[in-house]
Amino acid sequence: MNRITNTNKQVAAAFLQAIEDGDATALEALLAPSFHWWVAGWGDRTRAELLGALSRTMAAFPSRRLTTIGVTAEGERVAVEAEGRFERPGLVYANTYHYLFILQDGRITSGREYFDTAVARAAFGSPLPSPSQEGNHHEQ
Repeated sequence: MNRITNTNKQVAAAFLQAIEDGDATALEALLAPSFHWWVAGWGDRTRAELLGALSRTMAAFPSRRLTTIGVTAEGERVAVEAEGRFERPGLVYANTYHYLFILQDGRITSGREYFDTAVARAAFGSPLPSPSQEGNHHEQ
């Protein structure tokens, strides 16, 4: 495995660790300025939208655990399979995830997040369209 692939795997791992640690500053540092994200059932998110959503999630769940099950990396692409467990009084949210990170120059430029949307909907309700999707919203 080459040095770039190893570095990219470390950056992807640092992203998940920052969520677990509740470290919004680390998350910001890991994301490229032009970063964009796609979430299953939620759609496209800008850098600011994702950082805002993660900040709200980290604040709402004092206990967060993301366990990496497997990692596959090739060049600029890193795929991570993980299990998450987020807890707060009255709610335990547990889901499985598949993340695809695209990296350049040591920062995440884009990504895709897959999970069981039925589990997420049961815990949080139906997703709202992001401000960047207003006017392009399609019923699912």
